[in-house]
Amino acid sequence: MPAPDPQPPAGDPAADRSGNPPAPPPAAAEPTPAAAEPAPAAAEPGPAADTAAELSDAEFAKLAEQESKEEVIIVTGSTIGRKSLTTPAPLSILNRELLNAAGRPTVGDIIQTLPAQTNGINAQTNNGGDGSTRVDIRGLGAARTLTLINGRRVVPSGNGANSSVDLNTIPLAVIDRVEVLKDGASAVYGSDAVGGVVNIITRGDFEGTEATLYSGGTSRGDGIAYDASFVTGYNSENKQGSILFSAGVQRQRPVFAGDRPFSSYDKTYDFGNRVEVRSGSTAVPGGRINSLAIDLNGDRKPDPINVCGAGVQYCTSDGAGGWRPFVTPDDLYNFQPVNYLYTPSSRYNLYSSGSYKLRPGIGTFFEGSYMNRKSDQQLASEPFSNAVTISKDSMYNRIGGDILGYQRRLDEFGPRSSVQNINNFRLVGGFQGTIPSDAEVFKNFKWELSYNYGRNDGEQTNQGNLIKSRLANALGPSFMSSSGVPTCGTPSKPIAGCVPMDILGPVGTIDPAAAAYVTYTGVRSGFSEQQALLAQAHGRLAALPNDGDLSLAIGGDVRKEAGGNTPDPLTATGDTTGNASTPTAGSYNAVEAFGELSLVPVSGKQFAEWVEINLAARAFRYNNFGSGVTWKTGALFRTVGGVAFRGTYSTAFRAPSVIELYQGRADTFPTTADPCDTKPRGTTIMLDPDVAAQCSAQGVPATAAFGSIQQRAVVGGNPSLKAETAKVLTAGIVLEPPAVKGLSFTADYWRINITHAIQALGATVILANCYNHGIQSYCDQIHRNPALGYAIDFIDNPIANVGGAATSGVDFALAYDHSFGAAGRLREQLEWQNLFKYNVDNTVQILHGLSRYDLGARPKNKANFSTVWQHPSGLGTGFNIRFVGTFKECDQNNCNGGAPSRDVARWYKADVFAMYGLKTRAGTTTLTVGVNNVMNQNPPLIYIGIQGDSDAATYDYMGRFIYARMSQMF
Repeated sequence: MPAPDPQPPAGDPAADRSGNPPAPPPAAAEPTPAAAEPAPAAAEPGPAADTAAELSDAEFAKLAEQESKEEVIIVTGSTIGRKSLTTPAPLSILNRELLNAAGRPTVGDIIQTLPAQTNGINAQTNNGGDGSTRVDIRGLGAARTLTLINGRRVVPSGNGANSSVDLNTIPLAVIDRVEVLKDGASAVYGSDAVGGVVNIITRGDFEGTEATLYSGGTSRGDGIAYDASFVTGYNSENKQGSILFSAGVQRQRPVFAGDRPFSSYDKTYDFGNRVEVRSGSTAVPGGRINSLAIDLNGDRKPDPINVCGAGVQYCTSDGAGGWRPFVTPDDLYNFQPVNYLYTPSSRYNLYSSGSYKLRPGIGTFFEGSYMNRKSDQQLASEPFSNAVTISKDSMYNRIGGDILGYQRRLDEFGPRSSVQNINNFRLVGGFQGTIPSDAEVFKNFKWELSYNYGRNDGEQTNQGNLIKSRLANALGPSFMSSSGVPTCGTPSKPIAGCVPMDILGPVGTIDPAAAAYVTYTGVRSGFSEQQALLAQAHGRLAALPNDGDLSLAIGGDVRKEAGGNTPDPLTATGDTTGNASTPTAGSYNAVEAFGELSLVPVSGKQFAEWVEINLAARAFRYNNFGSGVTWKTGALFRTVGGVAFRGTYSTAFRAPSVIELYQGRADTFPTTADPCDTKPRGTTIMLDPDVAAQCSAQGVPATAAFGSIQQRAVVGGNPSLKAETAKVLTAGIVLEPPAVKGLSFTADYWRINITHAIQALGATVILANCYNHGIQSYCDQIHRNPALGYAIDFIDNPIANVGGAATSGVDFALAYDHSFGAAGRLREQLEWQNLFKYNVDNTVQILHGLSRYDLGARPKNKANFSTVWQHPSGLGTGFNIRFVGTFKECDQNNCNGGAPSRDVARWYKADVFAMYGLKTRAGTTTLTVGVNNVMNQNPPLIYIGIQGDSDAATYDYMGRFIYARMSQMF
């Protein structure tokens, strides 16, 4: 990642957030440019624009009727076939019609709009992003949401040794529907299915050819997106075989932070005076010298001198070779015009699937996909900030002493960038069939034996960082050689190849040769690999009295996960101004056996239209941490009047991933203030006596002023990690009154409690446990540097099985679908999540995240509402409203500590679209035009937010986006 930026020292309220990566989320979470939308439009317009909508239980039944009545359906959350999509667990389905009408470029962007999704990384994540889009059901971390394709696992994707899937590796053109299970399902699928499951079902039975062109851009003329895709499928007349092939290309151009009013410059908030304060970086192109940090006699201690006026601490270039007082905020550097707000990318994808019946009762199948993604993130040029001492013997040092405190924005070097080149490959193949009806056991059971191989290779090229050792040479002693050439070193010991750097001069004085000497291009490479062998079967064991039945599913799998990530040599040794990290490499194996039992004791009776009880269990053994058992039970009771009750209770687990087990030590820079700082953000404060005592015990002066809101924290893997465990409960009601055809309502309560969580506690928690609670083990993780006035050098932030998380809430869904005959069809939908709690247990205290920004954006209420009208002629139109409720942002991001707070405003976004389907001899042509964020609503300001002074995972940064799409079905 690009290197960290400096922070304002004592007396300077400015906080520089232009370069430091934010704190890594808990290990379960994982760090995205989107491309144009590859989904072709349906002949009949769908029900939502931009925001994903959910199908009601009544609509589930309609979808089920489309399937062959002779076949059962595998619904996400179970491996037992059923003829209804109504299940004991809450399930949302985004069918092809919904995906087509969304007006979004990728399936990941669509799923991220669901109210149940929280804090998933996307293309708006520039600082700390990696070009991916990940889904995070219930906000528990992307690694706690399991992603499947056709019910089978998908290799983690990213730069290498990742823990979760980039949803944009799956082309929208081949997707039939997406099933989102909002329930734990480890008993059914194994590890990771804690917060939920996203199961992407492809268009296996598609026949014909469909081509789609898409283009869109913002009303400001940026963020341009393009897409071209086609899919073609063939089914033999005798249904013996089928084949599908698809290809597509997408492009997404960037949006710069300086081009939006809410992010045009960096801002902070004065909680004491309740006013916004303009901020920026103190590392400015003309340099900023600390007159109290100059060593005149070589004892490595400051000898204050008068650089630009008596009593003036900070000075900057006057543009003529001299110095003048540095004025805040006028002289602060605005890094936003260079930073991406929405990151660019390009994708190429191929997909194919097919099946062939070898003989009655047995057939073979395959699925194959390939995706190449190029994406990049960009930050302002490297900020030099006390990285090395500027020698008094440098030929360009006119101060007369060693300079210990100096900052400069190295604009001559150009922006910092991280560019990813990702190749993702997946191949699944195997045999499927049906056990003969005359078999003694398991007759008519459907079975599968398959092998699943996936590999993701990533390469990230980082530019704009500096080589520390060469920087020390270029700013060390230097002289003019006898031939008149500036030379590093001394006449007796010249340094070959080194070019002295005039870093103290006005803008433009740095020699390009000196810049070339200290900069480098680093290439980091990595991979993730997954192999899985699966054997499973399901079917009805027996018919029971009262129109009931007993069904069974059994199976087992063997899986191997491997991954690695190798930084460039300079990053590995730490000889760079970028974030240091060491190599990651490792693997693990798992063997599992599972079974499910579905009992329907009665159906079709007056007061018991359907009664169902489900039981599931899975035994597992991992070679790195051992074995265990997880289980689940569920029930569904449908009675008179269209009323049904449902619920589940289960245990779940998440095995530690490769990166959590074997990650090399790596630097991060979380946003958190030093508790010993008496002048955070430039305002003098009195330290709590207990805090002051802890600071004194570590040697920190009583009046220490550091001014930094970011600290260096070192993270790393832990081979001794065990699996984390969870208990998940859901209970709900479904109402479909027969008197109001097309109306349905669901309400589902959910609760998830995670223990032995795999997580890094984070710098803020470690600091609080040391200074506020006096726990010595946490104090031992904080390392201070006496040479920097006992400022924090780094904080050990290891991954461990510590504490847990607890969250609960209720999901509401209301849908009304009614036909008015020749006047057309009207459909309205509301999805609403009401969050009851989100708590994190760090083993010492409970951190409350509900309606507070301490743990990310977790408002009490989030909702989507959509309305669509469609006419039999093929004309359709609709609108969608997305709502995110209010929450509190606190000083130093510490609402749990009782810090002063402000309310983050509620946010609404409206989208509109119109579609027209025309049938011709060539087939069906569908034209769609739409405007997302039609009111051009800016996101609310979050001053602690590292991405554009708001939250990139929650709000829309693009602004008004206008798009058009044409789909041709042949």
